[in-house]
Amino acid sequence: MRQVFQNVDNRFGETESHRAGPIVNRELDLNCIALEDADVYRKAARLSERFIVLEPERVARRRANPCVVMLFKCMDEKEADGEASFGLLPGEAIVYQTAGNQIGDANLVLCKEMQAAIDRAAADGKILLVLFVTHESKSYPHTDGCAAFGHDGPAADANAIREVSRFNIDYVDRGAQDQVMRRHVIAVRLTSYTDLETHVWHGDHGSIDPLEFMQQNGAQIDRNDLLTKVMSRFSETFPYHDERFSGLSRGRWVEVMRQMANMFIANMGYAKDVVSGKTPPSKCGHRGTRILVGRGWNMFDEVGKYFKVTDLTPDFRRECYIAGKYVTRNAILRLMQRGETSLSVPFHVNVPYDMERPADRSGSIRHAMALALAIKQDWEERLTNRDPRLKFLADLLDALHHEGVNALECPSLDIVTPDILRFYISVSPRETRRPELVATGADL
Repeated sequence: MRQVFQNVDNRFGETESHRAGPIVNRELDLNCIALEDADVYRKAARLSERFIVLEPERVARRRANPCVVMLFKCMDEKEADGEASFGLLPGEAIVYQTAGNQIGDANLVLCKEMQAAIDRAAADGKILLVLFVTHESKSYPHTDGCAAFGHDGPAADANAIREVSRFNIDYVDRGAQDQVMRRHVIAVRLTSYTDLETHVWHGDHGSIDPLEFMQQNGAQIDRNDLLTKVMSRFSETFPYHDERFSGLSRGRWVEVMRQMANMFIANMGYAKDVVSGKTPPSKCGHRGTRILVGRGWNMFDEVGKYFKVTDLTPDFRRECYIAGKYVTRNAILRLMQRGETSLSVPFHVNVPYDMERPADRSGSIRHAMALALAIKQDWEERLTNRDPRLKFLADLLDALHHEGVNALECPSLDIVTPDILRFYISVSPRETRRPELVATGADL
C-alpha cells in the first residue's frame, strides 16, 4: 500500500487551521442567510430523505454485486449526473470529483478514505471497482473538453492512464515471488462524451463504446441477448489474463464482467434519446453558479448548476480558483443580460462525520472551517495582489472572450473584489447526508 507522510492540516497551513477554530455545538437557522443560499440546504434535506429511503435497495444491490463502485470524475458541472448515467442509485457509488481527476501522489485524506472503503468492502466480501472518468465533447472536442487540462484531451487521458495503472498496482497484497494473493481494487479508465451521455470503457485490449455498439447491434434488442453480446465484448476488452484481475478466480472475473456490462447497458439506455436525436444535447460550456466544496454533495446532480471540488486533491486552492473563475464569469454574464446590480460567488463547504463518533463532528467542523479559510485567503491574495503570476482578472477576461464578449462590451472588472465571495460551512452525517449549517463567512 502506498505510504504517505503528510499531515492533512499542513496542506492548508497550521495558522489557518488554528485561526478558523471549531464551532462545535450549533446549527444555524437558515433564515439568517440569503434565500437562494438557504435553498441549497433545504434541497439537501429533501435529498437526504430520499437517500435514507433508498438504503434497502442500495444494500440489496451491493449484496448482489461483486464490487463496490468508486467513481472518480472531474469537478465539471457537466458531469453532475454521472451516477445516474451508469444506472446507479444515489449513494450506491463512492464519488470523488477533482479538477481533471488530478489526485496527486501524496494525499493523506484520499489514502485514508481508500483504505476505509477497502476495509468496508472486504468485510462484505467485495472489492472496489474504480472508474476513472475523463470527459470531452464529441461535437466540440477542442473547445469543450476538460478546462483543467486546457481542453487537451490527450493530456487528460495520459493522466488517467497513469492513475489507473497506479490503482491496479498499489492496492494488492503480494506473497512470495511478488505473486498477487489478494486484490482490493480493479481500476478502469473511461471517457465520458458529455454531449452524448455516453461512456467509453478503455481496456488494455481495446475499448467498448455505447454509440458504436448501438450502431452495430441496433437499439431494439432483447435484454438477454443484449447482455450476452455486451458480456462477450467486455470479455474481449478485459480478458481474464489482464493483469488487473490477477488474484481473482475465473468465476469472480465473470461476475465483475457482468456488473460492468450492466452499467454499460444502463448507460446505453440513458444515452439513447440523445443519440437518436429525440433529446438535443445541452451539455456545452461551463454554466455552474455555485461551488460545492468538500464531500457529501453527490446527490446534487442537476447539470449546469454546481462545480464540485473535493478536498482530496493536491492543489485545493487552484481547483477552487478554476471553479470560481467560471462562476464569476457566469455571474458577470447575468449582470450583462439581466441588468442585475450585484455580483456573488457562493462557496458551500461541507465535510462528513460519523454519527456514532460524536467527537468526529467537531473535527469535521475544524477541517471545513480550515478549507473555507484557505479559499478565502487565496482569493483575497489573487484579487488584491497585482503579481502577474496571480493573473485572475486576465484569466477572467479570457473566459469572457471565450463566450463572445469583446473588450468594448465587457463591464468594468472593478466590481470583482473579495466582497463578492460568500461562504457557508456545514458538516453532514455520513448516515443521512443532510448538511448542518454551522458557520458563514462572518465566522472566518
